[in-house]
Amino acid sequence: MKSLEFVKTKIKIEFENYKDADVVLRSISPEILTAPSERSSIRADIENGNVLRIIINSEDASSLRASLNSFLRWMRLSYDVIKLKKSKLDKDVVKRKGLKKLIKN
Repeated sequence: MKSLEFVKTKIKIEFENYKDADVVLRSISPEILTAPSERSSIRADIENGNVLRIIINSEDASSLRASLNSFLRWMRLSYDVIKLKKSKLDKDVVKRKGLKKLIKN
């Protein structure tokens, strides 16, 4: 059986807006620049205004899986922080409008 010489995958994740996609891209950029494995290379950009595109090229399926799992975790963490910040901002707006009783602490 012939082994794989090259494995490539492309992931596209659509965000609500450009700002969210850009925040996630900027948060994973240091990981792209300092990728721990020489067996994989990663490129990422934003297309169509709000779609984060990540392309992973790997020498084998194992390194592809490792890179993919790492980047998905980093992106999920970044997006969770965005959601948390938006949630906090929403609560602050409600408090300023005098609707404190609607917020459960």
